[in-house]
Amino acid sequence: MKAVHGRQLCPWRYIRWMQKTATHDRNRCTSPRGKGIGGAILLSVGIWAMGITGGRVSAASSDSNVIHLTNAQEKTLDIQTIHLKTQMIQPTMTLYGELRSNPDGVWPLSSPLAGVVLNMPGKSWPQIGSAVVRGSSMARIRPIVSTTLQITLALELTKVKADLAAAKVAKSTAAAAYVREKSLYAQNKAVSLQRLQAAQATLAAAKARVQADAQSITAIAQQLKAKTGGFLPLPIFQSGVITQVLAHPGQAVAAAQPLLQIEDFHTLLASVALPAADSGSVALDTAIRVRVLGHKHWLLAKPLTLGSQADRQTRGLSVLYLISNAGTLRPGMAITAKVPKAAKAVPMIIIPRTAVIWWRGERWVYLQPSKGAFVLHELVHPVALPGGFGVRGDTIPPQRLVTNGAQLLMAVGLRSTLKLAE
Repeated sequence: MKAVHGRQLCPWRYIRWMQKTATHDRNRCTSPRGKGIGGAILLSVGIWAMGITGGRVSAASSDSNVIHLTNAQEKTLDIQTIHLKTQMIQPTMTLYGELRSNPDGVWPLSSPLAGVVLNMPGKSWPQIGSAVVRGSSMARIRPIVSTTLQITLALELTKVKADLAAAKVAKSTAAAAYVREKSLYAQNKAVSLQRLQAAQATLAAAKARVQADAQSITAIAQQLKAKTGGFLPLPIFQSGVITQVLAHPGQAVAAAQPLLQIEDFHTLLASVALPAADSGSVALDTAIRVRVLGHKHWLLAKPLTLGSQADRQTRGLSVLYLISNAGTLRPGMAITAKVPKAAKAVPMIIIPRTAVIWWRGERWVYLQPSKGAFVLHELVHPVALPGGFGVRGDTIPPQRLVTNGAQLLMAVGLRSTLKLAE
Protein backbone atom coordinates (compact mmCIF):
# COMPACT_ATOMS: atom_id res chain seq x y z
CA MET A 1 0.00 0.00 0.00
CA LYS A 2 1.27 3.48 -0.92
CA ALA A 3 0.22 6.76 0.67
CA VAL A 4 -0.99 9.59 -1.59
CA HIS A 5 -2.09 12.83 0.08
CA GLY A 6 -2.51 10.94 3.34
CA ARG A 7 -4.60 8.16 1.77
CA GLN A 8 -3.56 4.53 1.45
CA LEU A 9 -4.00 3.29 -2.13
CA CYS A 10 -3.85 -0.27 -3.37
CA PRO A 11 -1.40 -1.00 -6.24
CA TRP A 12 -4.10 -0.82 -8.91
CA ARG A 13 -5.44 2.58 -7.80
CA TYR A 14 -1.89 3.87 -7.33
CA ILE A 15 -1.06 3.03 -10.94
CA ARG A 16 -4.20 4.86 -12.11
CA TRP A 17 -3.26 7.87 -9.98
CA MET A 18 0.21 7.91 -11.56
CA GLN A 19 -1.36 7.73 -15.05
CA LYS A 20 -3.56 10.76 -14.37
CA THR A 21 -0.60 12.64 -12.90
CA ALA A 22 1.50 11.82 -15.96
CA THR A 23 -1.28 13.02 -18.26
CA HIS A 24 -1.48 16.30 -16.35
CA ASP A 25 2.29 16.72 -16.51
CA ARG A 26 2.35 15.85 -20.21
CA ASN A 27 -0.25 18.48 -21.02
CA ARG A 28 1.78 21.14 -19.25
CA CYS A 29 4.87 20.50 -21.38
CA THR A 30 5.39 22.79 -24.36
CA SER A 31 8.01 20.72 -26.17
CA PRO A 32 6.74 17.77 -28.26
CA ARG A 33 9.61 15.72 -26.96
CA GLY A 34 8.93 16.75 -23.39
CA LYS A 35 5.31 15.63 -23.66
CA GLY A 36 6.37 12.00 -23.92
CA ILE A 37 9.57 11.92 -21.90
CA GLY A 38 8.27 14.04 -19.02
CA GLY A 39 5.21 11.83 -18.47
CA ALA A 40 7.26 8.65 -18.89
CA ILE A 41 9.85 9.72 -16.28
CA LEU A 42 7.08 10.57 -13.85
CA LEU A 43 5.50 7.17 -14.46
CA SER A 44 8.86 5.48 -13.95
CA VAL A 45 9.05 7.07 -10.52
CA GLY A 46 5.61 5.70 -9.77
CA ILE A 47 6.58 2.24 -10.98
CA TRP A 48 9.70 2.35 -8.80
CA ALA A 49 7.49 3.30 -5.85
CA MET A 50 5.22 0.37 -6.67
CA GLY A 51 8.14 -2.02 -6.45
CA ILE A 52 7.93 -3.27 -10.07
CA THR A 53 11.60 -4.05 -10.49
CA GLY A 54 11.42 -7.19 -12.62
CA GLY A 55 11.19 -5.44 -15.97
CA ARG A 56 14.44 -5.61 -17.91
CA VAL A 57 15.80 -4.31 -21.20
CA SER A 58 17.75 -6.54 -23.54
CA ALA A 59 19.59 -3.80 -25.45
CA ALA A 60 21.24 -0.56 -24.52
CA SER A 61 19.73 1.47 -27.36
CA SER A 62 16.45 3.08 -26.35
CA ASP A 63 15.20 2.93 -29.97
CA SER A 64 15.33 -0.88 -30.09
CA ASN A 65 14.59 -1.76 -26.50
CA VAL A 66 12.85 -5.03 -25.75
CA ILE A 67 11.08 -4.99 -22.39
CA HIS A 68 10.47 -8.32 -20.65
CA LEU A 69 7.70 -8.61 -18.07
CA THR A 70 6.27 -11.50 -16.12
CA ASN A 71 2.59 -12.39 -16.15
CA ALA A 72 2.16 -10.84 -12.71
CA GLN A 73 3.75 -7.57 -13.87
CA GLU A 74 1.55 -7.46 -16.97
CA LYS A 75 -1.53 -7.83 -14.80
CA THR A 76 -0.31 -5.16 -12.40
CA LEU A 77 0.29 -2.69 -15.25
CA ASP A 78 -2.98 -3.77 -16.94
CA ILE A 79 -1.29 -4.43 -20.28
CA GLN A 80 -3.80 -5.21 -23.03
CA THR A 81 -2.99 -6.24 -26.61
CA ILE A 82 -4.88 -6.92 -29.83
CA HIS A 83 -4.08 -8.36 -33.24
CA LEU A 84 -3.36 -5.84 -35.97
CA LYS A 85 -6.32 -5.33 -38.28
CA THR A 86 -6.26 -4.40 -41.93
CA GLN A 87 -8.98 -2.20 -43.39
CA MET A 88 -9.60 -0.74 -46.83
CA ILE A 89 -9.18 3.01 -46.51
CA GLN A 90 -10.21 5.50 -49.16
CA PRO A 91 -7.42 8.05 -49.78
CA THR A 92 -8.47 11.52 -48.71
CA MET A 93 -7.33 15.08 -49.23
CA THR A 94 -7.32 17.64 -46.42
CA LEU A 95 -9.11 20.85 -47.36
CA TYR A 96 -10.24 23.86 -45.39
CA GLY A 97 -13.26 26.10 -45.31
CA GLU A 98 -15.95 27.55 -43.08
CA LEU A 99 -19.56 27.06 -42.02
CA ARG A 100 -22.29 29.12 -43.68
CA SER A 101 -25.97 29.71 -43.07
CA ASN A 102 -28.45 27.47 -44.82
CA PRO A 103 -30.74 29.71 -46.90
CA ASP A 104 -33.63 27.32 -46.23
CA GLY A 105 -33.36 28.13 -42.52
CA VAL A 106 -33.35 31.94 -42.83
CA TRP A 107 -36.71 33.65 -42.27
CA PRO A 108 -37.36 37.42 -42.00
CA LEU A 109 -40.10 38.81 -39.76
CA SER A 110 -41.65 41.60 -41.84
CA SER A 111 -44.42 44.13 -41.28
CA PRO A 112 -47.52 43.34 -43.40
CA LEU A 113 -48.53 47.02 -43.57
CA ALA A 114 -47.19 50.49 -42.88
CA GLY A 115 -47.15 51.57 -39.27
CA VAL A 116 -45.09 52.07 -36.11
CA VAL A 117 -43.30 49.04 -34.69
CA LEU A 118 -43.64 48.43 -30.94
CA ASN A 119 -42.56 45.70 -28.55
CA MET A 120 -45.08 43.39 -26.94
CA PRO A 121 -46.43 44.47 -23.52
CA GLY A 122 -44.20 43.19 -20.72
CA LYS A 123 -41.44 42.05 -23.11
CA SER A 124 -38.18 43.75 -24.04
CA TRP A 125 -37.15 44.20 -27.64
CA PRO A 126 -35.29 41.09 -28.90
CA GLN A 127 -31.51 41.21 -29.26
CA ILE A 128 -29.07 39.38 -31.53
CA GLY A 129 -28.59 35.84 -30.25
CA SER A 130 -31.98 35.62 -28.53
CA ALA A 131 -33.85 32.36 -29.05
CA VAL A 132 -37.44 32.55 -30.28
CA VAL A 133 -40.13 29.88 -30.26
CA ARG A 134 -42.66 29.24 -32.98
CA GLY A 135 -46.09 30.68 -32.15
CA SER A 136 -44.85 33.46 -29.88
CA SER A 137 -45.06 37.19 -30.72
CA MET A 138 -42.00 39.42 -30.42
CA ALA A 139 -43.35 42.65 -31.97
CA ARG A 140 -46.56 44.44 -32.89
CA ILE A 141 -47.53 47.11 -35.44
CA ARG A 142 -49.69 50.18 -34.91
CA PRO A 143 -51.05 50.85 -38.42
CA ILE A 144 -50.99 54.37 -39.80
CA VAL A 145 -52.89 55.96 -42.72
CA SER A 146 -51.45 58.65 -45.01
CA THR A 147 -53.03 62.13 -45.12
CA THR A 148 -54.18 61.73 -48.72
CA LEU A 149 -55.85 58.45 -47.89
CA GLN A 150 -57.50 60.00 -44.84
CA ILE A 151 -59.05 62.76 -46.95
CA THR A 152 -60.24 60.24 -49.53
CA LEU A 153 -61.78 58.05 -46.85
CA ALA A 154 -63.45 61.02 -45.16
CA LEU A 155 -65.04 62.15 -48.44
CA GLU A 156 -66.14 58.63 -49.17
CA LEU A 157 -67.63 58.37 -45.69
CA THR A 158 -69.63 61.58 -46.20
CA LYS A 159 -70.95 60.34 -49.54
CA VAL A 160 -71.94 56.97 -48.14
CA LYS A 161 -73.73 58.62 -45.21
CA ALA A 162 -75.75 60.71 -47.69
CA ASP A 163 -76.57 57.62 -49.67
CA LEU A 164 -77.66 55.92 -46.47
CA ALA A 165 -80.03 58.78 -45.61
CA ALA A 166 -81.55 58.65 -49.10
CA ALA A 167 -81.85 54.90 -48.88
CA LYS A 168 -83.70 55.16 -45.58
CA VAL A 169 -86.19 57.63 -47.11
CA ALA A 170 -86.69 55.33 -50.08
CA LYS A 171 -87.16 52.42 -47.71
CA SER A 172 -89.88 54.27 -45.78
CA THR A 173 -91.68 55.26 -48.98
CA ALA A 174 -91.50 51.72 -50.31
CA ALA A 175 -92.75 50.33 -47.02
CA ALA A 176 -95.78 52.68 -47.03
CA ALA A 177 -96.60 51.82 -50.64
CA TYR A 178 -96.36 48.13 -49.91
CA VAL A 179 -98.72 48.42 -46.90
CA ARG A 180 -101.26 50.37 -48.99
CA GLU A 181 -101.17 47.96 -51.91
CA LYS A 182 -101.47 45.01 -49.58
CA SER A 183 -104.49 46.50 -47.81
CA LEU A 184 -106.31 47.25 -51.07
CA TYR A 185 -105.55 43.80 -52.40
CA ALA A 186 -106.99 42.27 -49.25
CA GLN A 187 -110.22 44.29 -49.69
CA ASN A 188 -110.63 43.02 -53.30
CA LYS A 189 -110.43 46.55 -54.69
CA ALA A 190 -108.76 47.71 -57.89
CA VAL A 191 -105.27 46.33 -57.09
CA SER A 192 -103.81 43.42 -58.93
CA LEU A 193 -101.43 40.83 -57.58
CA GLN A 194 -98.72 42.08 -59.95
CA ARG A 195 -98.81 45.57 -58.41
CA LEU A 196 -98.56 44.06 -54.92
CA GLN A 197 -95.48 42.00 -55.88
CA ALA A 198 -93.81 45.06 -57.48
CA ALA A 199 -94.29 47.06 -54.28
CA GLN A 200 -92.81 44.18 -52.26
CA ALA A 201 -89.72 44.02 -54.53
CA THR A 202 -89.17 47.78 -54.25
CA LEU A 203 -89.25 47.52 -50.45
CA ALA A 204 -86.74 44.65 -50.43
CA ALA A 205 -84.33 46.61 -52.69
CA ALA A 206 -84.56 49.64 -50.41
CA LYS A 207 -83.76 47.51 -47.36
CA ALA A 208 -80.71 45.98 -49.10
CA ARG A 209 -79.43 49.43 -50.09
CA VAL A 210 -79.72 50.66 -46.49
CA GLN A 211 -77.84 47.61 -45.16
CA ALA A 212 -75.03 47.94 -47.74
CA ASP A 213 -74.54 51.65 -46.97
CA ALA A 214 -74.43 50.92 -43.22
CA GLN A 215 -71.71 48.27 -43.70
CA SER A 216 -69.67 50.63 -45.90
CA ILE A 217 -69.82 53.32 -43.23
CA THR A 218 -68.59 50.86 -40.60
CA ALA A 219 -65.64 49.67 -42.73
CA ILE A 220 -64.50 53.21 -43.62
CA ALA A 221 -64.79 54.33 -40.01
CA GLN A 222 -62.58 51.41 -38.88
CA GLN A 223 -59.88 52.35 -41.39
CA LEU A 224 -59.91 55.94 -40.18
CA LYS A 225 -59.78 54.81 -36.56
CA ALA A 226 -56.75 52.61 -37.23
CA LYS A 227 -54.59 55.76 -37.44
CA THR A 228 -54.85 56.44 -33.73
CA GLY A 229 -55.72 53.06 -32.24
CA GLY A 230 -55.43 49.31 -32.68
CA PHE A 231 -52.36 47.02 -32.74
CA LEU A 232 -51.44 44.10 -34.95
CA PRO A 233 -49.23 41.42 -33.29
CA LEU A 234 -46.64 39.70 -35.48
CA PRO A 235 -46.38 35.96 -34.65
CA ILE A 236 -43.22 33.89 -35.14
CA PHE A 237 -43.68 31.07 -37.67
CA GLN A 238 -40.27 29.41 -37.22
CA SER A 239 -38.21 28.67 -34.12
CA GLY A 240 -34.60 29.76 -34.20
CA VAL A 241 -32.10 32.44 -33.19
CA ILE A 242 -32.25 36.13 -34.06
CA THR A 243 -29.24 37.04 -36.19
CA GLN A 244 -30.19 40.58 -37.29
CA VAL A 245 -32.24 43.37 -35.69
CA LEU A 246 -33.39 45.64 -38.52
CA ALA A 247 -35.87 47.87 -36.64
CA HIS A 248 -36.42 49.19 -33.14
CA PRO A 249 -39.49 50.20 -31.09
CA GLY A 250 -41.01 53.52 -32.15
CA GLN A 251 -39.64 53.32 -35.68
CA ALA A 252 -42.00 53.91 -38.59
CA VAL A 253 -41.82 51.11 -41.11
CA ALA A 254 -43.27 50.56 -44.57
CA ALA A 255 -45.32 47.60 -45.72
CA ALA A 256 -43.22 44.42 -46.26
CA GLN A 257 -40.20 45.96 -44.48
CA PRO A 258 -38.13 43.34 -42.54
CA LEU A 259 -37.95 43.86 -38.78
CA LEU A 260 -35.98 40.82 -37.57
CA GLN A 261 -34.03 38.01 -39.23
CA ILE A 262 -34.40 34.56 -37.67
CA GLU A 263 -32.20 31.58 -38.53
CA ASP A 264 -32.61 27.91 -37.76
CA PHE A 265 -29.17 26.37 -37.17
CA HIS A 266 -30.27 22.72 -37.21
CA THR A 267 -28.66 22.43 -40.65
CA LEU A 268 -25.66 24.40 -41.90
CA LEU A 269 -23.63 24.58 -45.08
CA ALA A 270 -19.97 23.56 -45.04
CA SER A 271 -18.15 25.59 -47.68
CA VAL A 272 -14.89 23.84 -48.67
CA ALA A 273 -12.29 25.56 -50.85
CA LEU A 274 -10.99 23.23 -53.57
CA PRO A 275 -7.87 24.48 -55.42
CA ALA A 276 -8.19 24.55 -59.18
CA ALA A 277 -5.24 22.16 -59.61
CA ASP A 278 -7.01 19.48 -57.51
CA SER A 279 -10.51 19.83 -58.95
CA GLY A 280 -10.19 16.61 -60.94
CA SER A 281 -8.55 14.48 -58.23
CA VAL A 282 -11.36 14.40 -55.65
CA ALA A 283 -14.79 12.77 -55.63
CA LEU A 284 -17.31 15.60 -55.29
CA ASP A 285 -20.39 13.35 -55.22
CA THR A 286 -19.56 11.52 -51.97
CA ALA A 287 -19.97 12.47 -48.32
CA ILE A 288 -17.02 13.94 -46.45
CA ARG A 289 -15.88 14.19 -42.84
CA VAL A 290 -15.72 17.64 -41.28
CA ARG A 291 -14.22 18.80 -38.01
CA VAL A 292 -14.92 22.27 -36.67
CA LEU A 293 -12.03 24.22 -35.18
CA GLY A 294 -12.10 23.76 -31.40
CA HIS A 295 -14.20 20.58 -31.52
CA LYS A 296 -12.90 17.01 -31.17
CA HIS A 297 -15.45 14.98 -33.11
CA TRP A 298 -15.72 14.55 -36.86
CA LEU A 299 -19.11 15.17 -38.47
CA LEU A 300 -20.57 13.74 -41.65
CA ALA A 301 -21.42 16.24 -44.40
CA LYS A 302 -23.48 15.37 -47.48
CA PRO A 303 -22.69 16.83 -50.91
CA LEU A 304 -25.04 19.61 -52.00
CA THR A 305 -23.80 21.76 -54.89
CA LEU A 306 -20.99 23.95 -56.18
CA GLY A 307 -20.71 27.48 -54.89
CA SER A 308 -21.80 30.35 -57.14
CA GLN A 309 -18.45 32.09 -56.77
CA ALA A 310 -14.83 30.93 -56.81
CA ASP A 311 -12.84 30.92 -53.59
CA ARG A 312 -10.95 34.21 -53.26
CA GLN A 313 -7.78 32.69 -51.79
CA THR A 314 -7.29 29.47 -53.77
CA ARG A 315 -8.95 30.77 -56.98
CA GLY A 316 -10.60 27.37 -57.18
CA LEU A 317 -14.02 25.90 -56.66
CA SER A 318 -16.16 26.42 -53.60
CA VAL A 319 -18.00 23.16 -52.80
CA LEU A 320 -21.02 23.23 -50.50
CA TYR A 321 -21.98 20.32 -48.22
CA LEU A 322 -24.99 19.96 -45.93
CA ILE A 323 -24.22 19.23 -42.28
CA SER A 324 -26.58 18.48 -39.39
CA ASN A 325 -26.05 20.60 -36.29
CA ALA A 326 -27.15 19.16 -32.97
CA GLY A 327 -24.87 21.37 -30.90
CA THR A 328 -23.60 24.93 -30.79
CA LEU A 329 -22.13 25.28 -34.29
CA ARG A 330 -22.60 28.68 -35.89
CA PRO A 331 -21.87 30.21 -39.31
CA GLY A 332 -18.35 31.56 -39.71
CA MET A 333 -16.56 28.78 -37.82
CA ALA A 334 -13.45 27.40 -39.51
CA ILE A 335 -13.51 23.74 -40.55
CA THR A 336 -11.11 21.03 -41.70
CA ALA A 337 -12.51 18.58 -44.24
CA LYS A 338 -11.34 15.12 -45.32
CA VAL A 339 -12.47 14.84 -48.93
CA PRO A 340 -12.17 11.38 -50.61
CA LYS A 341 -9.89 11.24 -53.62
CA ALA A 342 -11.02 9.83 -56.94
CA ALA A 343 -8.88 6.72 -56.43
CA LYS A 344 -9.29 3.13 -55.28
CA ALA A 345 -9.23 2.24 -51.59
CA VAL A 346 -5.92 0.97 -50.23
CA PRO A 347 -5.34 -1.55 -47.39
CA MET A 348 -4.00 -0.01 -44.19
CA ILE A 349 -3.26 -1.20 -40.66
CA ILE A 350 -5.58 0.48 -38.15
CA ILE A 351 -3.88 1.75 -34.97
CA PRO A 352 -6.25 2.81 -32.13
CA ARG A 353 -5.53 6.21 -30.66
CA THR A 354 -5.09 4.73 -27.16
CA ALA A 355 -2.10 2.72 -28.39
CA VAL A 356 -0.11 5.69 -29.71
CA ILE A 357 2.62 7.47 -27.69
CA TRP A 358 4.01 10.86 -28.63
CA TRP A 359 7.78 10.78 -28.05
CA ARG A 360 10.73 12.60 -29.63
CA GLY A 361 8.34 14.49 -31.89
CA GLU A 362 7.00 11.28 -33.47
CA ARG A 363 4.24 8.73 -32.86
CA TRP A 364 5.24 5.34 -31.42
CA VAL A 365 3.51 2.12 -30.40
CA TYR A 366 4.49 -0.97 -28.44
CA LEU A 367 4.35 -4.35 -30.16
CA GLN A 368 4.46 -7.81 -28.55
CA PRO A 369 6.63 -10.14 -30.68
CA SER A 370 6.44 -12.94 -28.09
CA LYS A 371 4.90 -13.64 -24.71
CA GLY A 372 6.21 -11.24 -22.09
CA ALA A 373 8.29 -9.22 -24.59
CA PHE A 374 7.41 -5.71 -25.79
CA VAL A 375 9.16 -3.66 -28.48
CA LEU A 376 8.88 0.09 -29.14
CA HIS A 377 8.07 0.80 -32.80
CA GLU A 378 7.83 4.12 -34.64
CA LEU A 379 4.85 4.71 -36.93
CA VAL A 380 5.90 5.64 -40.46
CA HIS A 381 3.73 8.29 -42.15
CA PRO A 382 0.60 7.69 -40.05
CA VAL A 383 -2.69 8.91 -41.53
CA ALA A 384 -5.25 10.37 -39.13
CA LEU A 385 -8.49 8.40 -39.08
CA PRO A 386 -11.59 8.54 -36.87
CA GLY A 387 -10.50 7.06 -33.55
CA GLY A 388 -6.87 6.46 -34.48
CA PHE A 389 -4.33 6.27 -37.29
CA GLY A 390 -3.65 4.19 -40.37
CA VAL A 391 -0.25 2.97 -41.63
CA ARG A 392 0.83 0.88 -44.59
CA GLY A 393 1.18 -2.83 -43.93
CA ASP A 394 4.83 -2.94 -44.99
CA THR A 395 5.84 -0.40 -42.32
CA ILE A 396 4.86 -2.42 -39.24
CA PRO A 397 5.54 -6.09 -38.40
CA PRO A 398 2.57 -8.46 -37.94
CA GLN A 399 2.68 -8.63 -34.14
CA ARG A 400 0.24 -7.96 -31.35
CA LEU A 401 -0.35 -4.28 -30.55
CA VAL A 402 -0.45 -2.87 -27.02
CA THR A 403 -3.65 -0.80 -26.69
CA ASN A 404 -3.54 -0.17 -22.94
CA GLY A 405 -0.48 0.45 -20.80
CA ALA A 406 1.88 1.74 -23.51
CA GLN A 407 2.84 4.76 -21.41
CA LEU A 408 3.65 2.48 -18.47
CA LEU A 409 5.82 0.30 -20.70
CA MET A 410 7.78 3.37 -21.78
CA ALA A 411 8.29 4.25 -18.13
CA VAL A 412 9.64 0.75 -17.45
CA GLY A 413 11.94 1.00 -20.46
CA LEU A 414 13.30 4.40 -19.47
CA ARG A 415 13.91 3.25 -15.91
CA SER A 416 15.74 0.14 -17.12
CA THR A 417 17.74 2.23 -19.60
CA LEU A 418 18.83 4.56 -16.81
CA LYS A 419 20.00 1.55 -14.81
CA LEU A 420 22.03 0.24 -17.77
CA ALA A 421 23.59 3.66 -18.21
CA GLU A 422 24.73 3.63 -14.58
